[in-house]
Amino acid sequence: MITLCIPTKNRAEFLGRILRYYANTRSPHWIFIGDSSDPEQARDNQEHVARLNGALQIEYRHYPGCSSCECLERLTEFVTTPYCAYVADDDFLCTQGIERAIQFLEHHADYTAAHGRGAIFQTEAGGAYGAVTSVRRYPQAVVEAATAAGRLTQFFTSSYYALVYSVHRTEIWRAMFKGISLLQGTTNSNIFKDELIASCVSVIRGKVKGLDGLYLLRHAHEAMYKHPRVYDWITSREWFPSYEFFRARLTEELIQQDGIHAEEAEHVIRQVFWPYLVRVLISGWEKWRTLTPPQPPSRIRQFLKRVPGMRRAVLGLRAMKRRWQNELSLPALLDRSSAYHEDFMPLYQVITTQPVRFPDVRVPTGRHEPVDLAEVSAHAGNVKP
Repeated sequence: MITLCIPTKNRAEFLGRILRYYANTRSPHWIFIGDSSDPEQARDNQEHVARLNGALQIEYRHYPGCSSCECLERLTEFVTTPYCAYVADDDFLCTQGIERAIQFLEHHADYTAAHGRGAIFQTEAGGAYGAVTSVRRYPQAVVEAATAAGRLTQFFTSSYYALVYSVHRTEIWRAMFKGISLLQGTTNSNIFKDELIASCVSVIRGKVKGLDGLYLLRHAHEAMYKHPRVYDWITSREWFPSYEFFRARLTEELIQQDGIHAEEAEHVIRQVFWPYLVRVLISGWEKWRTLTPPQPPSRIRQFLKRVPGMRRAVLGLRAMKRRWQNELSLPALLDRSSAYHEDFMPLYQVITTQPVRFPDVRVPTGRHEPVDLAEVSAHAGNVKP
């Protein structure tokens, strides 16, 4: 029913971990791996594939030098399942959460994507395996306005959270990443390429549902992908050409979905993107300021402190946020009474259990074409996952 697309680069231990999880939970779905790794790490990745190829349906392709988005665009060409989803090599999409999302989409044709509850965790030493030290809520976008313009506005104004991890209909998925490889710049400098275009195309094409039940578990660690500083992003030479691509693509999508004129579509884009840009600039500035000596409270903050009842309202909101997050805290998830316990434990076990080291299962080196999995499997012999 679904193809899980996993781009990876030089993180063989993380890739091995996620493949073990899907083997342990007997995932029946296709897993496509787009590997941009250096030769040695690529060989390690191919070993993971060889050991687990009997337990999982895996398609491995080596794309040296490609960015994550370019890997996704290339992998999508080979997808034949009705649904598709992206998962980073250091994160997890819960097997049962995927099933719940598919079942929802099967019965709700007006939705293009669905997901469930998200959480983000840390390990003691920051590596792929080890004791889990904390888990907290990780919000994802829920967008349900009736029109494409309304959904785009809702996404940018009230639901600008993670969206690309959701289960998508494959025809929507292809549209999200269409032409991404035409954009210049690395994955460390182009947010249009990495996130904005795909997410916006998704919400323009249809509604996004948030379901109950554990779905996404992200790993926060030193080597995880981080967006560039906002100043570096907007001053890069790729920024304006990428914005023009973004504007033209969204204009085309809005015209197609809502039947509006180009001028109206561009007005919608301006209305949503300008405030977004202001917000990220202020947020980037605030983060940068934390690296400098403390500044006195702003006049706005000083004024708000004098508003009657403001302190009580802020404390109430903070308490509500803590209660919301506590049900996805580590103690709550480990409690058998938690509604998320059953889905969390297979994830917890694979993270906290260091895998047994097997004898080397080397794939012949010197290849430049994608590895034939039938040939890789032949080198696995009787080694079991």
